[in-house]
Amino acid sequence: MGAIFSCIAKQLKKMTFPAVVALALTGASSANAVMIDFDDIQYVPADEMFPHFSDNPLTDQYLDKGLLIDGGFLVGQSFPNGTNANQLLGSNFLLLRFVGSLPTYVSMYVSAAFDQAVFLNAFGEDGWLAQQQTSGYAGPYNETPYTDNQLVSFYAPEGISFITLEAFYGLRTGAVVDNLFYDYSTSVPEPSLLILLISGLLMIALSSVIHRQCELVRK
Repeated sequence: MGAIFSCIAKQLKKMTFPAVVALALTGASSANAVMIDFDDIQYVPADEMFPHFSDNPLTDQYLDKGLLIDGGFLVGQSFPNGTNANQLLGSNFLLLRFVGSLPTYVSMYVSAAFDQAVFLNAFGEDGWLAQQQTSGYAGPYNETPYTDNQLVSFYAPEGISFITLEAFYGLRTGAVVDNLFYDYSTSVPEPSLLILLISGLLMIALSSVIHRQCELVRK
């Protein structure tokens, strides 16, 4: 019985994330949503023998997507098959500025070196909107257990002009950002009939695969 439950857990872990991503992409109009995982740029160190975090600064590479970056660097790895696994590494002050139309919703996964907290502030055209703080060390009276890849999001119907990220220690490098997503919808979308239909089909497929895989364990 324990082996069967272990099998189910493993199958859910492998299949739940793709299903969630599929639903998210279905629910957001491609004309109104942007996803940047930074894997479309190849990381090339200036010196193979002595790579440095500042070898690949990110500035206007995503201008066509309505984004300017100040104080950020591309870090990661390029593989022989042509794929990349990159992230955005921030200096002690990282600025994400949106140009043209302003997104109303922005989310990203945030990490930091040395288990420190990161402070994010969102601003609109009329000034400061909101602040978010990731878990991690932020002084003896403001400490929570650190975890990598913390999801942080902001929503403002009037539009978000820019977001700043500062890590607690104030060193040369601080926040690490991945899977930056922003949406230009004027309201938070509600689940549509299509989303519900796809959700049901995904659950049926998931149930079928788990059943087949775990029958092998049972035998």
